[in-house]
Amino acid sequence: MIAVGEVAPAFPPAWADPLPSRMTLRAQQVSAWYEPGRPVLREVSASFEPGTRTAVLGPNGAGKSTLLRVLAGVMAPQQGRVTLDGADVGGTDRRWLASTLAYIAQFPEVAFAFTLREVVAFGMYAAARGAADERIARCLERVGLADRAEDIFATLSAGQRQRAALARALAQIDAADSPCPGCVLLADEPVSAMDPAHALRTLDLLGSLAAAGSAVVCVLHDLTLARRWASHVLLLRECGRVGMHARADEVLRPDVLGDLYGVAFEEVGTGANAVLTPCWPGAGRDGWGGPGVHSSSR
Repeated sequence: MIAVGEVAPAFPPAWADPLPSRMTLRAQQVSAWYEPGRPVLREVSASFEPGTRTAVLGPNGAGKSTLLRVLAGVMAPQQGRVTLDGADVGGTDRRWLASTLAYIAQFPEVAFAFTLREVVAFGMYAAARGAADERIARCLERVGLADRAEDIFATLSAGQRQRAALARALAQIDAADSPCPGCVLLADEPVSAMDPAHALRTLDLLGSLAAAGSAVVCVLHDLTLARRWASHVLLLRECGRVGMHARADEVLRPDVLGDLYGVAFEEVGTGANAVLTPCWPGAGRDGWGGPGVHSSSR
């Protein structure tokens, strides 16, 4: 954990090799749609290895949330397949899948007036029932919500709900103080409603899961956080096709992002402290209208 005012956590380098394991999540030529003739994902192929931290980036409507739903087995693709450890996610044993793969939706919600403790307990469907109270308490402590265990979930702020959803996911794949090696955590914009301190703490926690041998895949929009956190980046274009999937240092560059988003980007600073920012309309050579490349050492 980090305190307000401390520097961002130092994650393993983006080029660190994935940990050896058979538990690889793979999408193979996946296409998916909600209405016939209007595909959201088109022939998406990607692999997510144990020990990697993958940020999924792309414009609005590119299919990022749909990709995570398909990877999690929540939505079946119309074409292609998703496998985990070689088993089809859509047809494998649900209890095994629940103990191995956790999914955090973009907007965590529950239908009734459950307490936070009860919501976290929902994640333990596939777990042994022994020591449930200790496990729930441990997961709430890890996300900084131990003192809110008896609060009604619906009364929490949006950022607190996101942390509660992470606690539920931890309870789902957490066998002891750390998750089982080879597990997968899929998180759709997990820090979008959090203040900077909690966002950094959450990404630090997600990074620790990857360091323990899990594959962590997050949809993110904050390019600075993505650059500091991700080991790999998958870019989805507006057409729902993969634009690039590689090491973060190969993808998070002004020219690549400018081509993806259709706006010029500027790199401010150098080294680990460098940030990527879009140029305001009329700024620089290309302004708002094109994928120009700008660099600054300010």
